[in-house]
Amino acid sequence: MAEVNETLLDEQLGELEKLRSWSPRVISKLENFIRTADDWSLFRVNPYYFAEERGVSEDEAVDLFLLAGKVGLFQMTWNLLCPGCGAAVQSFATLRSLCAAFHCGLCNVDLETQLDDYVQVGFTISPKIRAIAAHDIASLSVEDLHLRYTYVREARVAPGGPRFTEFIPQATFGLTYLAPHETRSFEINVEPGILAVHDLLNNSLLDLIVDPKQPTPNAPMKLRLQDGAQPTAASNIAPGALHIELTNDSDKRASAHLFFKPQAVIDQMMAMMAAGKPFGMHFDRFLTGRKLLTSQTFRQVFGTEIIRSSEGLGVRDITILFTDLKGSTEMYDRIGDLKAFALVNQHFDRLARAIIRHHGAVVKTIGDAVMASFETPSNAVFAARDMLREIEAFNREVGEREIVLKVGVHRGASIAVTLNDRLDFFGQTVNIAARVQGLADADEIYLTDDVYRAAGVKDLLREMQVTPREVQLRGVQKPVAVYRASHAG
Repeated sequence: MAEVNETLLDEQLGELEKLRSWSPRVISKLENFIRTADDWSLFRVNPYYFAEERGVSEDEAVDLFLLAGKVGLFQMTWNLLCPGCGAAVQSFATLRSLCAAFHCGLCNVDLETQLDDYVQVGFTISPKIRAIAAHDIASLSVEDLHLRYTYVREARVAPGGPRFTEFIPQATFGLTYLAPHETRSFEINVEPGILAVHDLLNNSLLDLIVDPKQPTPNAPMKLRLQDGAQPTAASNIAPGALHIELTNDSDKRASAHLFFKPQAVIDQMMAMMAAGKPFGMHFDRFLTGRKLLTSQTFRQVFGTEIIRSSEGLGVRDITILFTDLKGSTEMYDRIGDLKAFALVNQHFDRLARAIIRHHGAVVKTIGDAVMASFETPSNAVFAARDMLREIEAFNREVGEREIVLKVGVHRGASIAVTLNDRLDFFGQTVNIAARVQGLADADEIYLTDDVYRAAGVKDLLREMQVTPREVQLRGVQKPVAVYRASHAG
């Protein structure tokens, strides 16, 4: 059994247990995981894997690791994944370190940071609790560095197919560390395709094109790895036997990986790209940056996290919900500021409970209004429907129909930003959501067509009267199709 800091583990598990009410045995399952899992299972932990393997709900597993990060059991990392090769190209301890774009040296492509798909949030055991191999990168074997540290477990070559980390050894012709100015020789046989020579540590890549039209046999090749630079060598070789002498020209250790991309794979990639279809890894479900921005636990625990990128970070698909009160000015005038303020605050509590219950997060309150974010339209509509019921019950409790709710929902692309020291969303999707809410009257939910046609939404509105219409929204050039949902009568 791995060595564990018993005193600190016991202390921090005790802190974790007090932070919220947990399902039976959840804390003991986490403790068992920390004690018995192998080193690499404790590196970039995927909460969804943990949930499935340990019989825990997914939402509780996400909260478990977020709060375990708060008390110091785990370290949270934000990992930028390359969709082409499944590598964690860059990893950061905080959201503020993420930039709007990044580069994959292996695929030699520039990528836009999208919080939906390719920002993976993982959790690595704290070295103060238990030391694992990944804590000391310099001591890793070259195989562990490339196949376990660099590529994520979630990447697969096809849906349900083998993991990329299981597949790539079959395509590997050489994998070795090279000391400064050291030379290694490789004797290999190549077929039509591309032979890639990648120095992971120094971000150097050379693709050698294996072309049947080239004269044979191949002359011996001398390749030089240079710190952060492309090697200057012939880029076309013939199929068949090949002798390579690879020299590390830098003053730093190099990590040389020689692997082969068959021509059939290249042809498939080109055909899919020409057809406008994405080509690359398929990923098991993982905790995304978008999910965390729609997690109330994350916003409460890591509320000081900020996005420093001046451009913000892209979110391809987010659902935004706005609420407001009808006649609030008259209510303040009629019952007085103090009583009205108390009622408004109580209504905020009711709405927040509905938002959290349906997997959303409160982004902010603006006067009497609430802005919330959700991963899916169905969750947002479920919450909106619940809000109307909550407010109806609230009004019965206070004996007056003082709080009258209006709701609007829209989905689309947005930019995650930090405004007024708060994680927020910016862009036309937010503007439209606010405008759509402005269409609503008492006890009504207004949805855009993008929300209404999303999976599961129509079923949620079966008990409501839904009326379509087309409107012209301020600041939007084209008419917008919307749906008014209200209870009949």
